[in-house]
Amino acid sequence: MDGVSLGLVATPASPRPNCTTTDSEEDTVNGGMHTFNQTHMRKAFQLMNDLRSKKMLCDVQLIAGSVEVPAHRVVLASCSPYFCAMFTGDMSESKAHQVEIREVDGQTLRKLVDYIYTAEIEVTEDNVQVLLPAASLLQLMDVRQVCCEFLQSQLHPTNCLGIRAFADLHTCTQLLNQAHAYAEQHFHRGGAG
Repeated sequence: MDGVSLGLVATPASPRPNCTTTDSEEDTVNGGMHTFNQTHMRKAFQLMNDLRSKKMLCDVQLIAGSVEVPAHRVVLASCSPYFCAMFTGDMSESKAHQVEIREVDGQTLRKLVDYIYTAEIEVTEDNVQVLLPAASLLQLMDVRQVCCEFLQSQLHPTNCLGIRAFADLHTCTQLLNQAHAYAEQHFHRGGAG
């Protein structure tokens, strides 16, 4: 398996009662009709991403190395507690048109901003080691979880100790435990004889 491409659906901060996978949901409340359209947010994010790709209505330029990523503060803040704190607090970045993100390389930042707008990301052997810490920094926990699941799916006797060390370094407790158990199982069996 070279990569995992997942369309993750962001869940709202407060749960919606009776949400289903249909396009719309209607129920009667106090004699009126309440409806929830599942495609509304997807269409809104598609439009905002189209606007972003045309650099329209963008109010911030994220910079990482030589890479510049135009974006909308409200979109970033709505999906990332890191950006929410940055743009709603008293930090100088809350008013700056250009914001440098020093801890993340440009291509990884671009992938994560794309994820914020599209809810899609591809995790591969080539990008997981930079994607996971960057997702942790930006507090994109769904991406972090997908990275951990990808690494778990890649466990092998030749890499389980490295994955265990990586999981320990980045405080991925479940992955750490799984890699540790995998190593014990395979090295115990391999050492017996």
